[in-house]
Amino acid sequence: MAIRLHAITLADAQHPGPGDAGGNGATMLVPFRELCAVVSEQKAFLLDETTPASIAEHQAVVDAVFQRAAVLPAPVGVVFRTPDVLKRWMELHYVSLRDALEFVEDRAVARVHIARADGKGGELESDSELAAAATESLRAIRRKAAASVPLRLESATGLLLSASYLVERDQWNDFLHAVGEQREAHHLLRFEITGPWAPYDFVRMQFGG
Repeated sequence: MAIRLHAITLADAQHPGPGDAGGNGATMLVPFRELCAVVSEQKAFLLDETTPASIAEHQAVVDAVFQRAAVLPAPVGVVFRTPDVLKRWMELHYVSLRDALEFVEDRAVARVHIARADGKGGELESDSELAAAATESLRAIRRKAAASVPLRLESATGLLLSASYLVERDQWNDFLHAVGEQREAHHLLRFEITGPWAPYDFVRMQFGG
């Protein structure tokens, strides 16, 4: 039986029952030591085309687990031939997976997007100054997070910077306050924050060819 991997989490956590983890299909758990893979059945060992529907279903499964426990989201569309093959992969990467779960435990992701307040592109010098101000703002916000990664830079469209932050759950309000301070300090910039998200931007799983 081929299976689609959605996430890695902890085996002793409270997990949704079969079919109760979001999405349209039933989910199953494949345990290995204290780790647990959240999977769903796949009709064949093939890479299906990624669609908005499949992305939404995958995210629903991951987010349902995220509400209950630390989670490492897998990329969309990862398929294993059998549960035993998945277990061998988990054994091979056991230490990295365990350490990654410890790193993201009790933390959530916030994404911060900064754009021109007027939504328009201006003179090159003005855009450069705003980009510098946005960069400094993201650096200041970083002090309230455990980690951060840049997401994109699109000054040509008026969007200056986006970044993702891994935030302690019990410090979430402090993080929001830090974003608010930057918003007050830079009236020519528009700040948008989304989350809390599962740590999609902080997980890079390795799969052999």
